[in-house]
Amino acid sequence: MGAKLVDLPSISVIVTAYDRRRYLPFALRSLEAQTLPRDKFEVIVVKNFEDPESDSIISRNGWRSMYSDEFHHGRMILAGLEESRGEVITFLDDDDMYVSSRLAEVYRAFTTYRDLVYFHNSQTVVDEEGREAPGVKVGVSKNIIKAEDAVISVEALREVSKRYKVDLVDFLFRFVRARAHFNNSSVAVRREVIEAVSGLLRELPASLDLFVLAAALKAGGLLYFTDRRLTLYRVHGESWSPTLAVGGRHEVYVRQARARLQLALTYRVVGSLLGDDINYYLCHEVVSRGSFQYLPLPELGTLPQGLRLSPSHVREALRCYRAGIYSPANVIFVIGQSLLGPLLAPPKARRLLGEALVRLRYLARGWFGP
Repeated sequence: MGAKLVDLPSISVIVTAYDRRRYLPFALRSLEAQTLPRDKFEVIVVKNFEDPESDSIISRNGWRSMYSDEFHHGRMILAGLEESRGEVITFLDDDDMYVSSRLAEVYRAFTTYRDLVYFHNSQTVVDEEGREAPGVKVGVSKNIIKAEDAVISVEALREVSKRYKVDLVDFLFRFVRARAHFNNSSVAVRREVIEAVSGLLRELPASLDLFVLAAALKAGGLLYFTDRRLTLYRVHGESWSPTLAVGGRHEVYVRQARARLQLALTYRVVGSLLGDDINYYLCHEVVSRGSFQYLPLPELGTLPQGLRLSPSHVREALRCYRAGIYSPANVIFVIGQSLLGPLLAPPKARRLLGEALVRLRYLARGWFGP
């Protein structure tokens, strides 16, 4: 773990960009607009391209720029972490932005609570032009407990979840904060927390936000949740979110396949980080893997065994149900997929199923409305 050096910046902002140039200058300008004094934070930009506009912003502020052609997001973060010196690490995706007070709020939280290990704020959804987009259906983070700002002890959460026999992460999401890990650009973490598990970052393909929360839960300490919308979360045509039906149907399926594969791998890494025999992330890895059988993509060919569900996953599903993580519908899904797996493995069968599901959606809209 890194030693505390008072003469170094208190906060390190790691900005990552892979291929996308369009939005990065807006992200960087949002850092220029921060109200926190410049001697309280540093910026490390990790990207795989040169861009005159972005490079000019980086240069005039004396920030550091690193080149990385790693496709795994965790490896880009690891490169920035090794270059950083701050006691608190926070992140900014190239297509997101901070409101001007975000770093000041992060600084205030970590200096107020000595045992704070994790900070998470809510988001405002914006469109490609940076305008608020309330009509876009993206679930944002929100406290379930009746407080705009909440400071929660991991140890207390663990004790209560054990008492009621509910998985720790599941308990947090159900009763404390909805989407308590959502959006990389909305989290901040104590340096030693992420350094302690930095070796696993090399295996993390995406979804850093899940990883950071799991690392904080593993470390123990205090969690800070605020409903203040300190991050502008941008949705656009290049977004990797599988929920965004942008582009032609085939393009959407390709994006969904890529996102689901990354998510399944991420759930496996994050679930192993928590170290439990069964937990929220390991259970969701099973469901995420099973969803491949609904994608009518001939490019996938016959699904390999590693992407199918088997009878062993049924046993795991039953354990997830007993742990309170799965609903009966989840168990039925896993049982059905394990039985139908060999039949749905060929691309033709997946195409027919996909077309049938599309027709059912249209019929449902006709019966029940949009």
